[in-house]
Amino acid sequence: MSLAEAAEILKEAGKYGFEHSVSEFASYMGHTTTNSGAFRQRLAAMRDWKLIAGRGDNVSMTDIARTIALPPDEISEMEALRAAFKNCAVFYKLYEESPKATPLARQRLGNRAVLAFGVSPSSAAKFVGSFVQSALAAGFAEAPDEVSIILIELSEDDADVQVQTNEAQVPSRSTASATARPLQSSRSVTPVVHQAWPIDGGTIVFEIRSERPLPASAYATVGEVVASVERLSLTLAPTTTDGVADESATAE
Repeated sequence: MSLAEAAEILKEAGKYGFEHSVSEFASYMGHTTTNSGAFRQRLAAMRDWKLIAGRGDNVSMTDIARTIALPPDEISEMEALRAAFKNCAVFYKLYEESPKATPLARQRLGNRAVLAFGVSPSSAAKFVGSFVQSALAAGFAEAPDEVSIILIELSEDDADVQVQTNEAQVPSRSTASATARPLQSSRSVTPVVHQAWPIDGGTIVFEIRSERPLPASAYATVGEVVASVERLSLTLAPTTTDGVADESATAE
């Protein structure tokens, strides 16, 4: 499972808190059972990214995952995605050992994965696909076309520039949210939480403004509030021509 897909799952689960049962977490992944091999593989991938912890029937999001699920700002989210990418040793090693700033054929990366990292030839294409999606999500790569990728050499000080560069390439979770919250260039942002939902004739906005970051313990309550507001937005969502609420218009 790519880091991009893992991030979407975290954002969905984060609406309802940072602690979940295994069955609840399976539902956020789109699974109806916890006994399938597909679910177990995807859960293992989340552990490889070091996005979840817990054993038995408990799944707890790590600090990195919580930042991705409910990011206080774009820079913090990108930094968390980058940290998660580095946690996958095989992906980060492939990134580190590959040439930067030059187009690389994805097939070439697949061949290297087979020869250097023991990836099965039959799984090479899937491996490369996940690597590419993950590198793009973490800001470590650009994709000029469908057959090549350009890896980017980034220092820790490049975070602000990279977020601004990628703003036009990565669609926001809602148009209303994107227009209501400008990109911040500093770590000390005034709105530490901002969510917006379009409704019929207007917008619902939930925002917390603070000069200091919220403590990790606050995000579970924030997730509960966001979930409640989202249910309200479904009631007030813009209607289609047949009078049915357009649920797709709500922000994630």
